[in-house]
Amino acid sequence: MVVVCVYESECVQCHVEALALKGTYMRKGVLPFQLLREALDASFVTGIDPSFINPSSIDLPISDEAYRLETVFRPPKGACIRDLLQKVGAEPHDLRQKLEVKVPYLLRLEGVWSLPPHVYGYANPKSSVGRINLFCRTVADKVSKYDTMEPGAWNERRELWLLVQANSFPVLLSPGIALSQMRLFDGQAFLDPTETALFHGRSGFVFSDDGAKLPLDAHKDSLMLSLFVGENMGYACRAPKATLDLSRRDADPEDFFEPIVPKKGKLVLEEDVFYILRTCEHVRVPPELSAELRASDSRIGEFRVHAAGFIDSGWGWSETGGVRGQPITLEIIPHERTTFWHGQEIGRLRYEHMKQVPKVLYGSANSNYTGQRGATLAKFFKT
Repeated sequence: MVVVCVYESECVQCHVEALALKGTYMRKGVLPFQLLREALDASFVTGIDPSFINPSSIDLPISDEAYRLETVFRPPKGACIRDLLQKVGAEPHDLRQKLEVKVPYLLRLEGVWSLPPHVYGYANPKSSVGRINLFCRTVADKVSKYDTMEPGAWNERRELWLLVQANSFPVLLSPGIALSQMRLFDGQAFLDPTETALFHGRSGFVFSDDGAKLPLDAHKDSLMLSLFVGENMGYACRAPKATLDLSRRDADPEDFFEPIVPKKGKLVLEEDVFYILRTCEHVRVPPELSAELRASDSRIGEFRVHAAGFIDSGWGWSETGGVRGQPITLEIIPHERTTFWHGQEIGRLRYEHMKQVPKVLYGSANSNYTGQRGATLAKFFKT
């Protein structure tokens, strides 16, 4: 159904409701590229260039305002971040200097946000950031949770900040680089088990290396994914030798990572070592959906499985059906020494409805990992 905007009032709420309904309406869910662009045009988000809009999210570029901290922190409810700087031992940091390993920093993000009461958001590190173990958590004025824009909390103009910690090797940043991204929702978006089964039956969510459609291994509202153990399975970061400059694309992988060779058909993950691995399953995300990989699940082990977590509409998909999914790259940090065998459960993937099909899908010219077939290092490394 096509809805024509009939609001001519300057009432912000009326304009937002018209904006949300403009175009081909599907349902409540994740706001797609075209509605995110209209949100910028309507000044609900200011100070961010439209080039930072993705199929299902907005990249959050960093400013030149940065601080070195004594500790990470979670803001008390109702507190403004600037009022906490002295309390957390914040000292100005020049971004021309590297981020030290295991030291937390606070970066102000570009952009000012003013959203209607029914719209909320969740932030994630970008995939390339997850693949270098640069841990990022978004914090905001008057919000006491990480990576969260609560509904009703953004009808005033607010800033966003980013807590950053390099956990494996020193990192050099530059203003304007996006380390995280924000998804906006206007209602609950997760597929229920019936919807999951129907979507998989129609087009398929998961496939094998040879393109065969796999049975749906569902756990309530999620799909179970498993770990690939075999030849060319991934990388370990044990003794990095250099600083990674995120403004470049020519870092030598050997200065940071070493290839993993499984022994006797199994893989032993060492405590607190950073690993780049992959799923057995090739995952497809149809245009009308997006997906999120849970960061951890204590019922299958004490480890963090994926730092970024968010997967855009169109991942592993093509109009002709010729693309039968792509593996998901995993960024695993075990909290205990653990043995894995090929095909063991490693994480849970949950699909979400888009409000509309995005006009731009993953796989466009700006997509860095289109066609990845195995565990893939971040875009900052030469191939």
